[in-house]
Order: sequence, then C-alpha cells, then structure tokens
Amino acid sequence: MNKGRLAVYEWNAWELFAICEWRLDAYRIKAHPDDEVQDVLARLRPDTSDFLVHLNLSRQALFPRQRSELFEALEKKGIRTWNANVNDMTKRFVQSECQRLGLPTTAATRDGDPEEKLILKSDCNHGGRNERRLDLETRRRLGLPPESAVIDGSLDYPVMKRSELTDQWDDPGLVAERLIENSQGVYYRAYAIEGRLVISRFVPPNPEHPIQRIEGAKARRNFLYEDYTSFVGASESDDALPARLKSVVASFLIGIPLDFGALDVVEDNEGNFYIIDLNITPYWGVPGQPKMTRFLRQEPSLREKLSKRIVGWIPSCCSKDKREI
Repeated sequence: MNKGRLAVYEWNAWELFAICEWRLDAYRIKAHPDDEVQDVLARLRPDTSDFLVHLNLSRQALFPRQRSELFEALEKKGIRTWNANVNDMTKRFVQSECQRLGLPTTAATRDGDPEEKLILKSDCNHGGRNERRLDLETRRRLGLPPESAVIDGSLDYPVMKRSELTDQWDDPGLVAERLIENSQGVYYRAYAIEGRLVISRFVPPNPEHPIQRIEGAKARRNFLYEDYTSFVGASESDDALPARLKSVVASFLIGIPLDFGALDVVEDNEGNFYIIDLNITPYWGVPGQPKMTRFLRQEPSLREKLSKRIVGWIPSCCSKDKREI
C-alpha cells in the first residue's frame, strides 16, 4: 500500500470513473494542455506519493507541453508517475504494440480474402467523441488523429467485406480491423491497478450481434489475481479462464507497461485472443461489483474481517498457545 495520496492529473475523466472508486485517497488536479510544470507542482498536496496522468484523449504525448519535464520534476520530489510511458491509445498503436509483442493482431490490410469481414473504427477511442471537444488547432498541436469522414462520433461501427472497401483505406482517421467472431459471443475486459488484475468474462444477450458492449451483457463473472506476471507463456490454468487469454493480457500489460487501465479482449472460434482496446481512463459508472472493488482497493474481504474479529475475541483465560492457533 502507498503511504501517501494519489494525485490525478485529470481532463474530462473524473466523476464516475474507476480511479475514484479504486483509490479513495485520490484527489483531482484539473489539467489543461498549456499547463506549466510549476503550475502543476504548486497544486500538489504535501502528502502526495503518486501521480496519475488521467487524460481522456487517445494520444497525449504533448499534453501538457512540458510533459517529460513534469515527470522529471515529480521524480526529483520522490513522486512516482503512473503510466509514464503510456501516451497513445489509438487503434493503430494498440495493434502495432500487439505485433511488436508477438501477440495476435486484428490489423487488416488491403490485400487478403475479399470475402473477409472487416470492422471500420475511429482511430480514436470511443468514436473520437472526446477529441471533438477540442478545436482544430489544439487537435493538431496535440498530434491527435484527424476526424474520420466515416465515423462521426457514433459507436455503431460499420462491418463490411474487404471487397466493399474503396476510399475508406485512405481515410487517416479511420482504421479497418478484422472482425473477430465468436459463436458464443463471449468477450472480456481486463482491469489492472498497481499489479493487481481482474479479468471479467461477459456473456451477451444476443451472441449473433457483431459488436458487443458491456452495458448490454447478460452475465458477468470476475476473476481476481494478485500477481499476473507468471501468466506469460503459461500453458495451464488453475481456473475457468484459458491460459492463453491470461498470457495475452499479462504480456501486453508488462510490455507497455501499464500501471492502471483496462483492456478489451475478444476470442475467435479457434481459441485465439485479441486485444482490441486500451483505455487508461476506464469509466466505472454507478458503483457496483463490490467484491472486485474491494480487491482492487486492496481492502480485506468480509470473511477476513470476521476472521480477525473472531481471533481478537478469544478470552484472555485461554492459554497463549491456543490464542496463537
């Protein structure tokens, strides 16, 4: 557990976001692209031990302008920066990282089976809705992908055969990916914070729909892990999740590396797993999943609390040996 508080350098990602639920000691520093290093440092509380960049943008290496200088100044103060090397969540980046790490990728090319189904997405997360909050000049200065002529902020991504695509290949704000289909429609989301990992398995109400979303999930089961580093390359699993799934998730988390965030993962009918989204500002919504939340907060479970109370209740008349049992 950290001794100090977590400063959350935040832009458009505060109320009902996961960090507020999982780190109750977190406090907010409102972010602006033109922030100066000293301005940010002046807003730190004296008991700060950690600093999280929590900007709801798909690319943020230039936010603020002096980002590297800010991280250096924090390090000199003995403050650890979370996700210091993670500044790109675009679809192109995620798939290029999968390729770099030797993981399965959904990246699609012009050449290939003309009948293969492809899904067209904004290069930015969530249809590029947050990027649209910024004016064109700021978008360009931050190096954000341009708006797509096909995706206008909608999350209803088109699915087309490769043979049907024409000018879409030349849209710089658009990404074509292979559509990964699963006859059961099962999909996963992995949540990571400070080395702890939860993988949630979702079952949709309509498995035949090509695009599944957590909001419409029919069933959810959470798997909790205190240390996922041993999953890389493992061939066997000690629970109901496939070892290959856990290996892909752990390989990506370690390879980035990611201190806090979420991954969306899909499975094909051959048991291959594909990371399709990286989110370092995961939304949580109305509080729920109490067991999972307690785990990610590193709080003791109800059973552990009761166990401690029972041990502490043992009468003083009992022998020392019995009290230690």
